[in-house]
Amino acid sequence: MKKLFYVLPIIGLLFFTSCDKDESNEVMNESAITPEFSLKSIYDFHKDVTITSEEGSTGVVRVYANNEAALIGYSNTNLSLMEINQNETLKQSLVRHNKMDLTKPDTDENVSDEKSASLEEAGNDIAFELIQLTKANPNSKYGINFDHPQNNIAKASWQYYTHYSSVNQAQIAEIARHNFWRRVYYGLKYKAYSNSSWATIQNEWKSISNNQSFSHTKNPCYQFRMRVKTKNNSAYTVTFDY
Repeated sequence: MKKLFYVLPIIGLLFFTSCDKDESNEVMNESAITPEFSLKSIYDFHKDVTITSEEGSTGVVRVYANNEAALIGYSNTNLSLMEINQNETLKQSLVRHNKMDLTKPDTDENVSDEKSASLEEAGNDIAFELIQLTKANPNSKYGINFDHPQNNIAKASWQYYTHYSSVNQAQIAEIARHNFWRRVYYGLKYKAYSNSSWATIQNEWKSISNNQSFSHTKNPCYQFRMRVKTKNNSAYTVTFDY
């Protein structure tokens, strides 16, 4: 009986100590959670566009803008998903899918607007993020072809687009131009980790000639942010992958 008298307080003490320890861990874990960066904090409106590849892969691209009217013209006629085979380059895939014609000139005939390209202020842009991807071939990579809607302005003006990679899903960012008549410029930044600041890889605005591509690799990489300056109805492809 005396042994039981001494044992019971000890068991109770151990019970309460165990409870305090579990509660302490729970609070600490909750306080350690860091919210992920969300484009919804930057843009007021968005819409989802489902795109498919010829091989049967499916993706969902979320289009963001601060002007709801800017989203109306976007559909799967403006965006398309393109498979890049395991041993294939982006340019080879573009040729195979009849998106790039290597017989077309590589240089621009008229570069009168190139000097002023870096002097113009960027206006309200439209942003794109691939939020879902189901691959028909798990070993393939992907590219997204952009053919932006034509506006009603007689003389095409410069337009600005921002392309974000999915977080922790890419170490390579690449862009290719495949429209001789429309100039394309780009700039690129990345975050090494979720709490990193945006670091510049390529200053805006780097000119891309027709049939030309630029590829950048970063490891570690949390996210890429590629800015593109072009005129409406342009044709170029962006890919983020390993």
